[in-house]
Amino acid sequence: MSVLKADHISIQFGGLRAVNNFSLEMNEKELFAIIGPNGAGKTTVFNMLTGLYQPTEGAVYVNEKLMTNCKPYQFTEAGLARTFQNIRLFGQATVLDNVKMAQTFRTNYSYYNMLTRTGKYYEEEKRITERSMELLEMFDLQDKRNYFASNLPYGEQRKLEIVRALATDPKVILLDEPAAGMNPNEIDDVITLIRRVREELGKAILIIEHHMKMVMSIAEYIKVLDFGETISEGVPEVVQNDPKVIEAYLGVHVNDSRG
Repeated sequence: MSVLKADHISIQFGGLRAVNNFSLEMNEKELFAIIGPNGAGKTTVFNMLTGLYQPTEGAVYVNEKLMTNCKPYQFTEAGLARTFQNIRLFGQATVLDNVKMAQTFRTNYSYYNMLTRTGKYYEEEKRITERSMELLEMFDLQDKRNYFASNLPYGEQRKLEIVRALATDPKVILLDEPAAGMNPNEIDDVITLIRRVREELGKAILIIEHHMKMVMSIAEYIKVLDFGETISEGVPEVVQNDPKVIEAYLGVHVNDSRG
């Protein structure tokens, strides 16, 4: 089943066409990547796929549901979650509470249950806590559950963002530069975790990433953007040898004879 589809989406800001005629279709458990130079339109695509921007042309579907004019929270309800380039945790909340808060819209108790602390409230809170701890353990963050999120090292804050997105129980998760600012060991750790998320939790994953070793090692299919246009797409071996991709990144033609 298709979990995410972009059907010829474009967006224009004033006289600038930031993304033109972008299409993508992902099925369950697929792992795709979008790459391109700075300013290519990658994050703009993510913003259209998650409801932060509305395409001026085309349509987005999440789990085969048309999402035109839907708000970001409705994309989450439909089964999509994302992380951001800039970390957006609740810094003065604990690690555990960051994960628990992500599940509140799927709770099964009423406002009355919460105010009167009924048995249903405690039962649901126990379920949420147990699920949160399972995810934290998967990312080796269980021992930091009572830390304020802002006190975590940078790499662990990045991992907590992924955990929080997973806590919404999405079918597809969009990761915006998950390896940004990490050292080689941390990047290898994130690669392993992304594979586990796909294989053990069954999530489809779409990533934006500048770290080419990471992209080429885990992505099954890659789309390359440059100035808002798709200039190449295919399996990693095809994309990394495409002359248009090499020119976009290096600024020279592959047949350029200059040293």
